[in-house]
Amino acid sequence: MLTSNSKDKERSLSFLCCWYLGRRRVAMLLLLSLAFVVFVLGSYTINKESSNSPNIHQSIETIEFGSNQTPLSRELSSAFYAGDSNNNDHTRGSDVDITHPPPSLPSHHPCDSFSFPPPPPPGLRRPGPRPCPVCYLSPEEALAHMPKLPFESPVLKNLTYIHQESPVKREEGQGGSEFGGYPSLEDRTNSFDIKESMTVHCGFVKGTKPGHRTGFDIDEDILPELDQFHEVIVASAIFGKYDLIQEPVNISEMARKNIPFYMFVDEETHSYLKNTSSYTEDNKRVGLWRIIVVHNVPYTDARRNGKIPKLLLHRLFPNVKYSIWVDAKLQLIIDPYQILERFLWRTNSSLAMSRHYRRFDVFVEAEANKAARKYDNASIDYQVEFYKKEGLTPYTDAKLPITSDVPEGCTIIREHIPITNLFTCVWFNEVDRFTSRDQLSFAVARDKIREKVDWNINMFLDCERRNFVKQVYHRDVLMNMKPPRASSSKVRPEPLPLPRGKSVGGRATTGKKSPGQRGKRRHRKVSAGGKNMR
Repeated sequence: MLTSNSKDKERSLSFLCCWYLGRRRVAMLLLLSLAFVVFVLGSYTINKESSNSPNIHQSIETIEFGSNQTPLSRELSSAFYAGDSNNNDHTRGSDVDITHPPPSLPSHHPCDSFSFPPPPPPGLRRPGPRPCPVCYLSPEEALAHMPKLPFESPVLKNLTYIHQESPVKREEGQGGSEFGGYPSLEDRTNSFDIKESMTVHCGFVKGTKPGHRTGFDIDEDILPELDQFHEVIVASAIFGKYDLIQEPVNISEMARKNIPFYMFVDEETHSYLKNTSSYTEDNKRVGLWRIIVVHNVPYTDARRNGKIPKLLLHRLFPNVKYSIWVDAKLQLIIDPYQILERFLWRTNSSLAMSRHYRRFDVFVEAEANKAARKYDNASIDYQVEFYKKEGLTPYTDAKLPITSDVPEGCTIIREHIPITNLFTCVWFNEVDRFTSRDQLSFAVARDKIREKVDWNINMFLDCERRNFVKQVYHRDVLMNMKPPRASSSKVRPEPLPLPRGKSVGGRATTGKKSPGQRGKRRHRKVSAGGKNMR
C-alpha cells in the first residue's frame, strides 16, 4: 500500500510528465505553423536572381499581355487543318506531319496547379544565376494549343520597307550604315508614329529582295528555301567563328520533321566549319542545323552582323509564322513547341524575352558595359545621353506592369505580325545608328511604340530562360580555358622538402625547425586532425 509521500511523488511526477508533453505539443504546433507560413510566403517570393533591385517587387508569375482571348478559348491549331484563309493565302498544315488526331483541350490548363517552389533557405550559397522549374506541356499537347488565328496587331496592319539602291547620309555626324539606309532623325521619328499602313527603314535597303545584292548576300540556290512557309522555325548565327555550334537536345520527332533549324554563318566561320565539323558542301548541315553562308557582310564588327538575322528574321523568312531565336552560345534543351506554348500562347503574347537576371535599369546596364569593355565608352556615353535627352529615365516601380528595361536578349520568341516586325525593325535601326549593345536600345524602341498603341512584351524571369537553354562559353574562352583541377578526393603526392637556404615568405630556411616552430606546427596539425599533413 502506497504511503502519503509516495502518492504525492507520483502525482508530482505525473504532473511533470503532462506538463512536458503539453510543452512539446505546443512547440510542434508552433513549428508546423511557422513552416506553413514560410512555405506560403516563399511561394510568392521572387527568385534570388531576380530580386536584386530593392525598390521593385516582381511577381514570380509571368505577366500576361495581349488580346482578351485566352488560349483555351481559341480554336485548335491550324496545323491540324489542310488550309487556312486567314494566313495571307498561304497553305497551312500541308508541311506538318501529324499521324494521330489532335488531343482534345481540357477545360483547365494542365499547368494551372503548378506553383513556384519556395527559395532555398538563407545561408545556402548558390553562386551565379540558376534555372528554375517551368511547367511545360508535352510537345503534342503544346501544338494543340497553337492559336488558329494570329495575334491581332494593334493599329498597324500593313508594314512595308524602304528600298534605295544608293543610300547616302543626309545629316552631319549621322550614324547608321549603307545597309540600314542611313535613316535621318526625321525618319526615326516617323517610324514611331504608328498608323494602319507604314513604310520604314529595316535593313536590306539595296537589292531586289533580302539576301540578294543587299550587302548581306545569300547563295542564289538557298533564296527560294527562305520563301517557303513554315509554322515555326528556330534560328541562330555565328560570325567571326566566335562560337561553336551547339546541337539541340530533347527535340521531339514531330519537331524534327516539321521545324527547320537555320544557322547563319559568314565566310570565315564557314571555312572553320569545313575543317572542324561534319559539315560538307553536299548536305550543308551540322546535326539539326541547316547552314546558310552569308557573303559580303556589311559590318566589320561580327557581333553587329549577328544582329541582322537576330532582329530582322521576318525579312529573311517572310512566310514564317513563329520563330525562336537562340544565340549561338546557347544550347536548346527543350522542344520548340513547348517553349512557344509556355511563353507565347499560354500568356496571349506576340513577343517574349527574359529580363536580365540582375539589372533592370538602362543606365546601370550602360555602366556595366563600360566596366566590362563591351564597347568603347565614348559611344556608350553618347547613346545614353541621347536617350536621356529624349526622356529616358531610370527604372522604378512606377513603370509597372513593365518589369524591366533591360532584357537578356540572347533568346527571342515571337509571332511574325506587323507590330512585332515593326518593333524589331526600329530596334535594329537603333543598333545600326548607335552601339551594337542591343540591351541599351531595347527599352527606347519598346516604350516609343507603347506610347502609341496598347502592346506589351512578355518579359519572363531569366531563370525560366535558363530552363530551356543551356549556356556555354564563347569559342575563344573555351580554347583558352585551363584544364579542370584534379578532384580533392584523390590522394595528392606530398610536396618535396624545401632545400636549405630556400627563401620562403621572405625568410631563409635552414632545413631545421626550431623547438618553437615545431610545437606550433604540431599544434596546427593536431587541431586539423590530419596525421599525414605536412
